[in-house]
Amino acid sequence: MEAAGATANGGREEMSGSASAKGAPPLAASRQALLVGSVRLVLGATGLLAAVSIDLSSGIALAEAGLGGGLTIFTLLAPGGRRRPERLRPPERVTPTRSWWRALAVAMFPSTYGVALLTAIALAFNRDLAAFLAGVLLGMGALALVYGFSARS
Repeated sequence: MEAAGATANGGREEMSGSASAKGAPPLAASRQALLVGSVRLVLGATGLLAAVSIDLSSGIALAEAGLGGGLTIFTLLAPGGRRRPERLRPPERVTPTRSWWRALAVAMFPSTYGVALLTAIALAFNRDLAAFLAGVLLGMGALALVYGFSARS
C-alpha cells in the first residue's frame, strides 16, 4: 500500500522531490501524499458536482461515485494484485531538486491527469460515467490521504 496510496502510478522517484529549488530538504513522501490526495479529492468532488448540476440526480450520482471509489480502493489494496515499482527498479541515490508544486505535478502524472480528463470528457456525453470516474478520483484521493497520515506517525 505504500506506493499505491501515495500515487496510483507508484513512482518512487516522485516521492523524493524537494520543497524548493534552493536546496531545501526533500519533500517527504507523507507530505506529497497529502498534497496529491487533496488535489484528487477536489477534482473528484468537482466532477461529481458538475455531473449533478448538469442533469444527474444526486442519489444516482453518489451511488455511481461510491461504486467507482469502492472498486478503486479494492483494486489498489488487493494483495498481490500488482507489482509495486519500487521492487522493479533500484531506488535512485541522487534526487533532483524540485519545488513542491513540480513534485506534485510529476506525482499526479498520468493517473490523476488521465482520470480527470476522462471525467471532463464524459460530462459532455455521459453523466453516469462522469460520476463513476469522479468516484475513482475520490477513491484514489482517499487512499493517498490514508497513506499520508499513516506515514506521518
